Amino acid sequence: MEGFQNKKSQMIGIGIITVLMIAVIAYILKDESLENIVNTMLSIKPMFILIAVTLMIFYILCEGVNIWIVMRALKKDVNLLNCLGYGFVGFYFSSITPSSSGGQPAQIFIMKKDGLSMTSSSLSLMVLLFSHQLVIIVMGILAFFFVPDFSTTYQTGFKLLLIYGFGSNSVILIGILLLIFSPNIVFGILNFFGILVYKLRLVKNRDSIKKKIESSIVEYERGAAYMRNNLNVIVKVTIVTFFQILAMFSIPFVIYYAFGLSKYSYFDIVLVQAVLNISVSSLPLPGSVGASESVFLDMFKTFFGNFVIPGMLLTRIANFYIVLIISGVISLLMYFRKNNEMPGGVETQ
Repeated sequence: MEGFQNKKSQMIGIGIITVLMIAVIAYILKDESLENIVNTMLSIKPMFILIAVTLMIFYILCEGVNIWIVMRALKKDVNLLNCLGYGFVGFYFSSITPSSSGGQPAQIFIMKKDGLSMTSSSLSLMVLLFSHQLVIIVMGILAFFFVPDFSTTYQTGFKLLLIYGFGSNSVILIGILLLIFSPNIVFGILNFFGILVYKLRLVKNRDSIKKKIESSIVEYERGAAYMRNNLNVIVKVTIVTFFQILAMFSIPFVIYYAFGLSKYSYFDIVLVQAVLNISVSSLPLPGSVGASESVFLDMFKTFFGNFVIPGMLLTRIANFYIVLIISGVISLLMYFRKNNEMPGGVETQ
């Protein structure tokens, strides 16, 4: 998987994030007093920032735990510490690529270096993605029922963004569900597109495509059949995922509480954060930089009032920028560890 080793692609992603971050912050602060905002941010106790960052690290560690749960269920000999490392790799590469498209390929690459098959890795990440999408969509739906005046608060542009987010996330959820419980349908579609790309002369060797698809079908059906017969594994992963996402969605509340605000409940803020996540997660922007900041200001201005800009900055520092650096360092360590051929897991049959 060349994507993991492509330094140029990484630098481009980081460069885009940096440019977007500077542009968005400059736009937000153009009519504001930078000194007042900085002083407001420095007025809160560092302990709250530490708590917020810890919650985000917990979020990443939960992904590693879930990978470990699924791999063990698939009878793979894996090391928990390495699985935690896979979580950081996924976060880093998801953050620097549009629509989080680089996270799973990078994880599959590093797992393969540990001796885990691509099929096992892909299946485990598919289960994680399914549970992640399920929890987020359910929490987003709950927001419409329990957050006061939610459906009438926001402008038409934001509502369209929300519809797009719900739609794209739902399509992913349904696709994964079919892949787990009705893989033949999915691979029938793959066969169709395999024939199509051959007829369009995008590839030359039809037999090669057919063999790859058939090989994947056999392995995925074996893994999917196991998951169908062991739904307790999906339940376990979903439970861990619930606490994982709850930790991340709790970060705005920690910052809210740090400012001494208390009018709105923890429940309100967590559900609104769920909607924010749904709205921006599918946008083709690395780390949703720009969109997350702008939507936060719109959605949380009722909660934070005059503290909304420093609240947004502190939230993004805690739930993205600091953890991006941490995950980047850990990903680098994982990469060099693999280059030194230090084994982490062995594929068992």
